[in-house]
This record gives sequence, structure tokens and C-alpha cells, in this order.
Amino acid sequence: MMNRLCNEFATAAELQIMEGFPPPADKRVNRSNAFWTPPYNRWSYQNMRMFFPTEGIPHAEKPSPLPKSIYPVIADLSVAKPDENGRSSGQLVDMETYFKETFTDSFVVVQEGQIVYENYLNGMTPDKPHQMMSVTKSFAGLFALMAVEEGLISEEDPIIKHLPELKNATAFSDATFGQVLDMTNAMAFNEDYVDPESDVQNYVVVVGLNEPLPGKTYAGSIYEYLATLSKDPNYEHGEIFKYQTPKVDVVNWAVNRVTGMSFGEYMYEELWSLLGTDSEAYILLDRNGTLFAGGGLSAPPNDLARFAAMLANNGAFNGQQIVSPSIIKQLKAGGSTEKFANPSSVLQQLAGNVLGANEWSYRAYWWIRHTPGKEAFMASGIHGQWIYVDVDRNIAIVKQSSQPDSETEYSIAYDIFGFDAIVSHLRK
Repeated sequence: MMNRLCNEFATAAELQIMEGFPPPADKRVNRSNAFWTPPYNRWSYQNMRMFFPTEGIPHAEKPSPLPKSIYPVIADLSVAKPDENGRSSGQLVDMETYFKETFTDSFVVVQEGQIVYENYLNGMTPDKPHQMMSVTKSFAGLFALMAVEEGLISEEDPIIKHLPELKNATAFSDATFGQVLDMTNAMAFNEDYVDPESDVQNYVVVVGLNEPLPGKTYAGSIYEYLATLSKDPNYEHGEIFKYQTPKVDVVNWAVNRVTGMSFGEYMYEELWSLLGTDSEAYILLDRNGTLFAGGGLSAPPNDLARFAAMLANNGAFNGQQIVSPSIIKQLKAGGSTEKFANPSSVLQQLAGNVLGANEWSYRAYWWIRHTPGKEAFMASGIHGQWIYVDVDRNIAIVKQSSQPDSETEYSIAYDIFGFDAIVSHLRK
């Protein structure tokens, strides 16, 4: 199941991480253990900019509060606990146990534009930025759909129309923008977070999040690395969905080109400034100042709740349409369930074995659930980061965590079972 710590569910304060002047060596967070090493991530996910260069994303000039109408009964709900394979174990736990055993740092539930439940643990506060991992991808995908909506780029465009620098990178040279956006371009890349020799581990060295391995040579920037990626000879572009992080940085690069704005600038202009956000967010940069769109965002739960409430309300918030209803419709509709059925991630494996293989798909870096009565689209990041959006019932959930494992069937199922318990109650 999960990596067992001496004090398995202890908070950063209970573990005394980064306490003292200086902290003891075994309690000290640094660049080598901050990104995904337990138990240090219990502290580091709330303090990422202390170790890596970042670009700040300011809050709105005129912040506006998100209304609250707290439903105390949510705290008394029960959650199904999964077994190691992600299936229900038949055991029910209370919400306090669910939060503890999923290493929850913040949990916010929004219904019809109001916060109906919130809980902050492990030292988190509503306005503190928290590392979101691959939830970052979903923002990049949304920005891509918005650029398409504006007519700045087409999903049918060859990617090299906008990024000629990738003409020799066969993973992209004859793929379309839409294929890279839906992760169906065929690319030879191993996304194993545990294997220290995997492609994704080499990639994060380029980004600057891991230390270089002795004797290995690495690309000097994200842009240089992307130009080295080759096509997977076992598939044709558009044939299957395969989850691989660098695809997001390619799409983000193209969107930067056609909009003339960076990820952070676009996020502020098109979202944060309009949502009445009241706290700063930030995103990690590589050593050259290039933004890491595949997983670098840190954002506070109060502003993510505004964002999620807007999506759940068909793209509208505070009386203005922020995201086009046609984009929300695309996200609800999702992608091809057939292309999704080839497992390349833990969530796909869980869907195939437990959650219903023909009930999930992927679209523009969002995971889509088609289960009748549980339809939703969601942003998901390793170590337990979620934005769960149920438009049909106007409910959204933000969950930030510091789980010890990057992802397992157990941890993903546990989180989804928690969402199901809350949505099932609220829909009544």
C-alpha cells in the first residue's frame, strides 16, 4: 500500500520538519528532497518558492469574497475505504479519518457559488499557496482551448506551424496541436515517477527539480529538451492516449507564441484578475527562467475554490462569463473512451479495473468521468492534488495533500470515494 513512516500520518509540525536554527540534518528540506520526497513534502508543498525560482501571479486588484454557507453535516459523513487495489474494502470511515489517511492539507467544497465546507490541516490556511503538481496541466489545457476559441490557433494546425524549432523532434514534427493537447501524439517517453532512471526523472532534472545523476549529460533548458523527443514506433499519432508530461510544455509554448503572453500572464489576465482572487499564486521556473507548465503551479485554496466554482457554474462567476460555455461543454463531453482504454497511468488502471473503463476519458489535460449520476471533469496531480468539477450539480471540490506516494490505486480511489460521499449527500 503506502510507504510507511515512523509516525505514518504525522503533520510537518509533529515531525518537527524545518524547526530550529538550523534544523537538524534529518529534519531539513532542500532542493533534493522538496519536490516529491516524504515526509519532507508535508512541509515543502507549502513552501516551494524557498527552494526554486518562481514567477508570481498576483491577485485581483479588487478582491471579492466567496460567499459561505457552511453545512456542518458534511463533517459527519462516512467515506468508503479502499483496499490496496482501489476497490471498496467494505469499511466506512469518518471524515476525520479520511482527511488524516489521505494526508489532506486543505479541503474546500463549493456548491452554487458558495463555500459549503472547508477544512485546513497540517498548517495550511485559506490564503497559503500549495504545490498543485499536474493540476497545472489542466490550466494549460484550458488556456489552449481559450486560444482556440479566440481563433488564435486551430487544433488541426501542425504543431510545427507555430513551433518550427520542433521540426526534427519526431514526437511532434508531424503531429497536430490537438493531438498534443489531448496527449494522443505518439511519443517515446517513460512517465515512471519511482524509477530514478526514467524519462520523467531526467526531465525534472532539466527543469531543475531533481539533482543531476553523476556522469549524465542533460539538455540546458525545457525548450532544448523538447526538441530531442522522438516518436514511439509502436503507435501512430492520434491512435491512443498516453499520459506524458512534456506534451504540456509543447502546448504551453505554442499558446505563449500565439497569445503573446506567458502562462502566468494569461492566468492573471483571463482568470485571476476576473475571479476576485485575494492571494498570490506562483509557478516554478527552470534555471533559465522558463516556466514549468507540466507541474509547477502553487496556488491557495481560497482562489482555487473561486476558479472551481466558476467552472461548475458553466464558466460564469460574479455576474460575468469568464470561460465560454462551449469550452465547458467540451470538457464535460470529454474525449475518446477507446483511446483512453490503453493504460499509461495509475488513474487509467484504476478506471479499467474498478471505476469503469468505458466511463472515463481525457480532454485537454482534464480527466473526464462519464459515470451516470457522477459525471465530472477533474484536474489531478500526484501526491493528492485535485480540482473536481460537477457542472450538472454545480458542485466543485478542491483538495490539496502531501501524500507520501506519488500515486497508487489506493490513494486515488480513496480521494474519489471521498468526493462521491460529499456529492451524493449534496445532490439530495
